[in-house]
Amino acid sequence: MGKFTPLDFNKYAALARQAAAEGCVLLKNENEALPLRKGDKVAVFGRIAFHYYKSGLGSGGLVNTKYVVGILDALKEEKDITLDENLLGTYEKWIEKNPYDEGQGWGKVPWSQKEMELTDEIVESAKGADAAIVVVGRTAGEDQDNKNEAGSYLLTDTEKEMVEKVSKAFARTIVVLNVGNIIDMKWVKECNPAAVLYVWQGGQEGGNGVADVLMGRVNPCGKLTDTIAENIEDYPSQSCFGDLTRNEYKEDIYVDTATLRPLQKRKYCIRSVLVFPIRHLP
Repeated sequence: MGKFTPLDFNKYAALARQAAAEGCVLLKNENEALPLRKGDKVAVFGRIAFHYYKSGLGSGGLVNTKYVVGILDALKEEKDITLDENLLGTYEKWIEKNPYDEGQGWGKVPWSQKEMELTDEIVESAKGADAAIVVVGRTAGEDQDNKNEAGSYLLTDTEKEMVEKVSKAFARTIVVLNVGNIIDMKWVKECNPAAVLYVWQGGQEGGNGVADVLMGRVNPCGKLTDTIAENIEDYPSQSCFGDLTRNEYKEDIYVDTATLRPLQKRKYCIRSVLVFPIRHLP
């Protein structure tokens, strides 16, 4: 037998970080929200900033890793920006009283977690920041990734209120979606954040990958693999999706097979993917 060569785990970690970063999809970037700039003070909102979803549930979720770098973990290591520590402290105190809900075991973890309600006082106290990051998260897995309900495919009232309040208070509000698949996006038009970034579930190096994008070191060159409909009812399969006995094909013959969009039948919210100049590493 040949001599065994130990795996270079640092090499694989770097590759995982690169994949997580390049897989991010930037749907919107106005007011020069991204990338973050040297000297920026950043206010981070959303409890999922404190609990990164590295993966979904089930077999993939049971993969053991030596470590997981979350989004907030990575941002704390950035030397060119500072974080609003008072805001983070407010979240930490709230999370102590509202811990992460582990659910009822394998495949039965809630799709979303209870979010902290933002008072006007909390938002006002953070307005000294140059930019705001709002993290929204969803787990996924076991053939039931989304349901047409709040906390799953739809934002909860508390999540939407969070996005709305922060977007009104900060010209550079960046919504980061730590999700396993697409979710309803009507809130983008209604709340009008400056930037929207799908970062998916990036594994143990996911937080570092997200930070690389936010800081402008890596271009978020990912592309959507799914069409985001304006309304979930616009998907022809919605009426009987998940039925154990039948599934009706209702698209008729008017289908553009190149883009998989029904022609002149339903409204779709296809957003172009925007990019911003990256700052090259020395």
